[in-house]
Amino acid sequence: MSATRTLRPGLVLGITCTAQFLVIVDETVVNVALPSISGDLHFANPSALAWVVGAYMVLFGGFLMLGGRGADLFGRRNVFVTGLLLFVGSSLGAGLADTSTQLIVARAAQGLGAALMSPAALSLLVATMTDPARRRQALGLWGGLSGIAGVSGVVLGGLLTESVSWRWVFWVNVPIGIVLAAATLTQLPRDPGLRGSGTSGTKLDWLGGVLISGGLVLLLYTVINTEHRSWGDSLTIGGLVGAALLLLAFVLHERRTADPLLRLGIFRHRAVSVANGLMLLAAAGLYGMFFFTTLYLQLVLGWEPLQAGLAFIPIGVSIAVLSGVAIQLMPRIGARALLVLGLTAAAGGQLLLLRTTTEGSYVGQMLPALVLSGCGFGLSLVPVINAAVSGLRRDETGAGSGLINVSQQAGGAIGVAVLAAVATNQFEKSLAGSTPPAAMLDGFHTAFTVGACLTLAAALLAFALPALRKEVDLEAMV
Repeated sequence: MSATRTLRPGLVLGITCTAQFLVIVDETVVNVALPSISGDLHFANPSALAWVVGAYMVLFGGFLMLGGRGADLFGRRNVFVTGLLLFVGSSLGAGLADTSTQLIVARAAQGLGAALMSPAALSLLVATMTDPARRRQALGLWGGLSGIAGVSGVVLGGLLTESVSWRWVFWVNVPIGIVLAAATLTQLPRDPGLRGSGTSGTKLDWLGGVLISGGLVLLLYTVINTEHRSWGDSLTIGGLVGAALLLLAFVLHERRTADPLLRLGIFRHRAVSVANGLMLLAAAGLYGMFFFTTLYLQLVLGWEPLQAGLAFIPIGVSIAVLSGVAIQLMPRIGARALLVLGLTAAAGGQLLLLRTTTEGSYVGQMLPALVLSGCGFGLSLVPVINAAVSGLRRDETGAGSGLINVSQQAGGAIGVAVLAAVATNQFEKSLAGSTPPAAMLDGFHTAFTVGACLTLAAALLAFALPALRKEVDLEAMV
């Protein structure tokens, strides 16, 4: 293919958004398949089974920054295809796994592939969409994927597990990934990246990559393990201290190296700093809501896994539709106003979940909460992604894209772990004076309240966002 072929915006949009859809789906698609997986592969205990989900999240979150910077240096298309092929190969391996160890290793490799693929895809999309209207539409679609893909993963996992086999939960990625890789290699031009542009100061900061990835992996590993290990446990404390030391070493190293993985000056862009803080808080609330409403439907109301997955369709649709609305509203009222409005609405929806009872009505109690929360998060996703890459130089768009994804993964993992801890504590207190379902519901209500507070804190933080009425600085990015 000719190196002079120009990027085709519509094709780039289809390829990158489909790839991101796969990345998000694989965070949730295995949830309803876990009992079948445990029975076939003879997992020793629930803690080991949790790593079918945790291995993916840990590697995905831990290596996002390295993937984003690699896209800047080695070319967006190159890193995207590398990550995609690793993702496809490890999906095939996960479906072929004969032991629990093989499956967990394959899931970790999937997470690493996603960490390369996701920031490269977003960077490619941002660099391609130079037309303001198209760019807003593209970011709207990208933002809407978070809700619809998360819900699709639960539903798809249930359908495949019940109708075929849990192995197809992983194998379904293979044909889609092969088509995406072929389309990318044959239809999109190579971009050499900064390493091939003759620009000075373009070495990949491997030490920085090891420090940030190691710190994030250790942090997420430690937090995820608090589901079965207390926060006061010596291993938990040691893990948190070790993660903090690695991240501090990363900051000190980045201040001294000539070729930083993440130029710390990026945080002087107020929009970037605020956007990442927002994402941490909002993801904690959103992931926590998904986690505990799923448990409520199955453990309190007694629903089957597939029924519970289908129950989340309204929130996925709400997020997707309101992301489209946000595209139209952002040029008129600005990102800050949208974020305050959206996150406040999302927090209100989470508080409505306090109306749930042990014999509750889905339509009367849960549906309004899910729709309101979905609408709120849908309004918020486009402006927060826009702010996260606002004003960055062309050579930093991959790092900026990786950073906002890190914030999402870290916020979600930490949020679920923290909310699980407070829910468990409340459950144990309530169990002495009530029935197990009622005590469990008390724990869930405590988690819903804390999650709503985190989302409301994100809404308050949005007031610190500078005025971003239209699009990011395209001149600096293409």
